[in-house]
Amino acid sequence: NIQPENLNDVALAFALYRPGPMNNIDLFLELRNHPEKITYPHPDLKPVLEETSGVMIYQEQTMSVSRIMAGLSPSEADTLRRAISKKKTDQISSLRTRFIEGAMSRHYSRLVAQETFDLIEKFASYGFNKSHSVVYALVAYQMAYLKAYYPLAFYRALLNNSLGKTDTTQRYIKGLKKLNTSSRI
Repeated sequence: NIQPENLNDVALAFALYRPGPMNNIDLFLELRNHPEKITYPHPDLKPVLEETSGVMIYQEQTMSVSRIMAGLSPSEADTLRRAISKKKTDQISSLRTRFIEGAMSRHYSRLVAQETFDLIEKFASYGFNKSHSVVYALVAYQMAYLKAYYPLAFYRALLNNSLGKTDTTQRYIKGLKKLNTSSRI
């Protein structure tokens, strides 16, 4: 449904298909198709969330939002990300207080600070970092290219790497036969 047009779109698909961001796939698609509906927790966050249509998807975004809104240092923002991903409730509670107080000292309303922290907490729990997502996207692109233009070599490599794994080998042979019947080989 993303209908990727470039490598970043493929990376977004990998990052979206994680337990935290997955809940907002429909929202992301709606906003991507209707950019006039995009809203941000605060206009200051637009530069961080614009590439993902206003939806927090990448771990780096949660860290940037923490730095912008609450004035957390890079180290503190990473500590927050790690505490949330490891579900360290005591640490999260203390960092929540630090985040909200920091945001209020920077003239954000308590409500905006709380809502933003809730978004961070929701996505950081299972978020993916962008660098991993981009690397996965690059490998997927390369594999799709090889499968489309060099199917015999592609399947030969897959089969050689799956020796002794009957289920995997059968799945690859089925894929190869499907290509053969569509006269692509």
